[in-house]
Amino acid sequence: MKFIHVSDIHIGMSPDPTMFWSEDRANDIKETFSDVISRCKDEEADLLLISGDLFNHQPLREELEYVNNLFSTIPRTQVAVIAGSSDHIKSNSPILNFKFADNVYYFLDKTDFSFQVLKKTIVIHGFSYYSLEETTPIINSITPENDKNIHILLAYGGDSNHCPFDINKLASKNFSYIALGSKHNFTSLIDDKAYYAGSPEPLDSNDLGDHGIIIGEINESTKRVQNLRFEKMARASYIPINIKINGASTEEDIVEIVVREVIKLGSNNIFKIKLTGLRNPDLELSRDMFSQKIRISDVTDNTTPKYDFVKLSSEHPQDMIGAFIRKMTSASTELSDIEKRALYLGTHALIKTIEKNEN
Repeated sequence: MKFIHVSDIHIGMSPDPTMFWSEDRANDIKETFSDVISRCKDEEADLLLISGDLFNHQPLREELEYVNNLFSTIPRTQVAVIAGSSDHIKSNSPILNFKFADNVYYFLDKTDFSFQVLKKTIVIHGFSYYSLEETTPIINSITPENDKNIHILLAYGGDSNHCPFDINKLASKNFSYIALGSKHNFTSLIDDKAYYAGSPEPLDSNDLGDHGIIIGEINESTKRVQNLRFEKMARASYIPINIKINGASTEEDIVEIVVREVIKLGSNNIFKIKLTGLRNPDLELSRDMFSQKIRISDVTDNTTPKYDFVKLSSEHPQDMIGAFIRKMTSASTELSDIEKRALYLGTHALIKTIEKNEN
């Protein structure tokens, strides 16, 4: 029996809302989810397990129709869905009266936490959120029967505000697989048994690494997971990158260096840039320097302004600038990297202070 596990899709979300690529990322989320449905066809999956936050908010009727149309294209795949914190069910939710395709089971009952699929040999347990937080350890209370069925658990949470659970208790229960949601990165809690699938697309700059889905099989004789693998699906990644700009004397030079490095890693990705090295003291570095053709979410300036200290010392024989330079360079030994940076930054701060006072 083959299954695909996905979670935290967040349809309706526009990541990085202040950035020019935000709308493209919103489309990426929907297109990648469509790719997940295609993978169900390609893999001939028996089950699609969605462990929370299919939507980024209370789903509108048109959003329900959108996902239901996708589900209807995989009639041989049974789809099991729970609502998480972001898309928790409210009393006026359209989902309460929505008719899903015959192959879809959306957990809505607040007391019945299980249903049977695939000739009644597989029991899926799960529950949906009806509030933003759920501090009751509901997960701990769900216990499958010790029978011949395959038992699967869908659960969202794991922290103090979202269904805390005891992983040791879960490990001892008769679940063949535990499909978890709420964490945005793939995480293994119990090998070949309990996993966070993570979001198929990264949703903010903290969601580093690969993002995708879990594909696995459950042996119907042993009721154990086998051939489980994580498969990358994301169209873009958040990538932190350090770039040295030694030798760059103008803003155009720096932009050229950064663009060249970004293109190497794929300009469809989103970058957190940390600039290091020596720079022209007159340059002020920021994200605004860069064209709206490359996706840079943040720029950290760790560069050091480059000065000719012999010349500066002679030009400032009587003031704080000259005194500071002579004090820092008076030792007979060569300055360490930290001392050099202190010299550069201290000199820069003094020069800027004097310029400000003169203006």
